[in-house]
Amino acid sequence: MPMTTRRAGAWSTAATLLTAAVAVASMSATEAIKQRQLEMEGVRNGMAALGAIAKKEQPFTAEAVGTAAGKIADHLAAAAELFPEGSDAGDVQTWAKPEIWTDRAAFDELLESTRQAAVGLQGVTEPEAFGPALGKLGAGCKSCHDLYRLPKQ
Repeated sequence: MPMTTRRAGAWSTAATLLTAAVAVASMSATEAIKQRQLEMEGVRNGMAALGAIAKKEQPFTAEAVGTAAGKIADHLAAAAELFPEGSDAGDVQTWAKPEIWTDRAAFDELLESTRQAAVGLQGVTEPEAFGPALGKLGAGCKSCHDLYRLPKQ
């Protein structure tokens, strides 16, 4: 029986999480900071692609939306594993607020709900559903940044 795209994506995410969890166990704080910044850069790139569609700079296609949203979901899943205890400071600048570690359950919940918004956006096939789904994802990103990210200077 052929594997569905969504099921293949779930397996891909599971493999990414397992690989990240094993790698994080041996990472220094500086390495964790650098890696999570790379993952968040991937989220930003995906959001830029979706933003171009929202601004009608690029045409809406379900494939383009699904691809960008899938990458965002994968990057968020990987990033979730990159905030281990002790990675609040390192040899590189971090914008992570201490509240990530002092209110870990709320941080994890918000990050997961934002990832789920990206997963939901993967299933958008009609332009009319795109705006609300993108708004939900954007609201999750904004909430996380407002609560858990220091402003960049």
